Amino acid sequence: MEKPVLDLPLITSSEVGENGLGETKGRRRKEALEEAKKQLWLAGPLIASSLLQKALQLISVMFVGHLDELSLSGASMATSFAGVSGFSLLILILKEK
Repeated sequence: MEKPVLDLPLITSSEVGENGLGETKGRRRKEALEEAKKQLWLAGPLIASSLLQKALQLISVMFVGHLDELSLSGASMATSFAGVSGFSLLILILKEK
């Protein structure tokens, strides 16, 4: 009977390398870089959409900033309020459909 995956050790005795702590440094570094590349490839669209959403809010506030201080403070407050409450509620409503 096989052990569940979560009960297996991360480094098995056959992988013990030259330093006694696991695989050799070069092999571990290569595997870590490959894993980082995979994670960045998967996270890339999330990062891009987050940056574009923040850029949209920033550009809106910058345009209002050319008017006067009262308009700038109002736009900043509205953007913050919409980000905290409005967009979250909108996402919840869209997920229910």
